[in-house]
Amino acid sequence: MPNNYQKIEMINRRFVELAKKHNMNPVWLREIIELRNRGFNYSQIAERTGISRETVANYLQKFGAMDRRDTWLLIVGAGLILCGVGLIGYFFGKR
Repeated sequence: MPNNYQKIEMINRRFVELAKKHNMNPVWLREIIELRNRGFNYSQIAERTGISRETVANYLQKFGAMDRRDTWLLIVGAGLILCGVGLIGYFFGKR
């Protein structure tokens, strides 16, 4: 049974694979998803990340056009990676 750090690494690898599958930088995508989920608009995301507003809009447009399974995996993956081991343990039954 993988430990929590191994689970984070597996989720991170899957996140990177999905981002690359859709021709996006996984680091930028993770930041954009996280900020968008917190309610930031395109301009605010661009300002906070240093990524151009056009790139933010492009990424969110691509993200919105993805198949639901990929979208869900990217959202959950970004959240789990950002929140760390505690949340990983929660989702994988080690409470």
